[in-house]
Amino acid sequence: MSIASKELIVHQQFDQALERAHRVIRRALAGESLMLPIFGPTRVGKSQLVDELVAAYPSELVDGVRRQLLVRVKVLGRPTRRSLSEAVLMALNTRRYGRASADELMSRVCDLLRVVGTRVLLFEEMQQFVEGMSAKATREASDWLKIMAEELGITLILVGLPITSEVFLRNEQLRDRAERVQEIRPYNWNDPQQQREFQQTLNALLEAYLEAGWLLPVAQDPELLARVYGSCLGRVGMLFKLFVAVEHLARKHVLDFALLARAHEEAIQTDFLQFNPFDQSRTLTHNLLVESYVRVLTEAHMSIPKVRQAEVVA
Repeated sequence: MSIASKELIVHQQFDQALERAHRVIRRALAGESLMLPIFGPTRVGKSQLVDELVAAYPSELVDGVRRQLLVRVKVLGRPTRRSLSEAVLMALNTRRYGRASADELMSRVCDLLRVVGTRVLLFEEMQQFVEGMSAKATREASDWLKIMAEELGITLILVGLPITSEVFLRNEQLRDRAERVQEIRPYNWNDPQQQREFQQTLNALLEAYLEAGWLLPVAQDPELLARVYGSCLGRVGMLFKLFVAVEHLARKHVLDFALLARAHEEAIQTDFLQFNPFDQSRTLTHNLLVESYVRVLTEAHMSIPKVRQAEVVA
């Protein structure tokens, strides 16, 4: 197991998304039918959030009957009414019915969800509803979500990349059922509070390595924070990917810039920054890091935050 643990994350946006999801689930358990979209770029902690929600509401046996209040469903390929029903059956560890019609499968899914007492369906990879899909196909597939929520009176949590918002443009009825989108963004280098949170997360990581017996000659280097940020650009998933590579490449338990440079070279292939940030012959300026952060958001089809003058760091 890696020393780098995702439990070390200190990120207000992640915490806000997790707390909001818990609030929605509590309302679902009280009988409400809601729809919460949670969108963010790749590797910002969405899977970690889903893992925590699933762990908080595990399936259990009650009087010999399985109860599963929350069911985690992965959307695979281009979704259709049939494939979505099959995905739920797979999530319930129930065999599929090859000759059944789409309507028969949906009826089977509804019956099973009632039996196990499901109140929340959590869908991952929701961008599949948009990528490579025509507007008509998206509308038909997303109608399945609306019908499922109405038929069972359950809550849906929809997790995916920001492009998933296109679903709401193609299906206005689904849009009007949904709550406002909860975003999870990378740490913003141009926001002093988020920069401090990134520093706290990095400090927690370094402390974990120190406790594991590593030597950390880079720990006191004033450039470390900026160079690590330049590698992952505020995405926690990429931060942990970097440090997992560090562990596999290390011949001795010594964390220095040479090791970090090798880890970045092997583990990080995005080119938002045009050079290896751990190359100490290169200068990382504040503006360069902010520009790279903006490229991450632009690729993810996310809006660029406005900069208040007080936030600008020289």
